[in-house]
Amino acid sequence: MRDLKAEFRTRYAVNAILMFALTTLIAVSFSIGAHRIADTEKPFINAVLLWIILVFSALSGLSRSFVKEQEAGTMDVLKLSARPQAVFLGKLFFNLTLLGALEIIIVPAFVVLMGYDIRLLGCFWAMIVSAGLGLAAATTIVAAMIAQASARGALFSALSFPLLLPLMITAIKGCERAAIGLDPAGWPEVRIALAYAVIMTVMSLFLFPLIWEE
Repeated sequence: MRDLKAEFRTRYAVNAILMFALTTLIAVSFSIGAHRIADTEKPFINAVLLWIILVFSALSGLSRSFVKEQEAGTMDVLKLSARPQAVFLGKLFFNLTLLGALEIIIVPAFVVLMGYDIRLLGCFWAMIVSAGLGLAAATTIVAAMIAQASARGALFSALSFPLLLPLMITAIKGCERAAIGLDPAGWPEVRIALAYAVIMTVMSLFLFPLIWEE
C-alpha cells in the first residue's frame, strides 16, 4: 500500500507505462491499419503486436519498484523493519496492480483499434491474466537484482527478455488460438503461463533473501 500511495503522488511508473503503451498502440494501429492483411494471418499478427506492446510497456516502468527505494535511501530501513519475503510480495502486488491497470486500458483499446476478432473471449482473457501474472513475477525479481547497478535501464531489459521470451511465445500462441477459435481443450497455453507464474514466484521467494541481504 505504501508503494501505491507513493505512486499516486508521483505517477512516475504509471505515466511511463501508459505513455509508452498508448504511443506504441497508436503508431501500430495507423501503420498496420493502412495495409491489407490476409485474414489467415491476422490472429497471429495481432497477438504478436499485442504482447510486444504489453511486455515492452511493462519493461519501461516496472523496473523502478526497487530502484526508488535505493534512490530515496529507504532500502536499509526496509531491510531492518520487514522480512525479505514480505518485501518481495509487496513489490509484486504493486507491479501486478500497475500491470493490471495497463491491461484493462490497453487490451480493449487494442481490440477496437485493430479490429481484433476474438472467438473464444474467455480463453483470451484467461491468457491475458495468466501471462500478466508471470510477467509481473519475472520483472519484480529482476528489478530487485538490478536496483544497485549503474546501468539499470539497459540491464533490466537485458536480464528480463530471456526470462520473458518463453512466456511471450506461450501468450502469443494462446491469444492466437482464442482468436481463431481452435478447440482450447484444457487451455494448454493458459496452464503453461500459470505454471510459469507459480514457478517464478516460488523461486523468487527463495532467491530474494539472498539478493536483498547483499
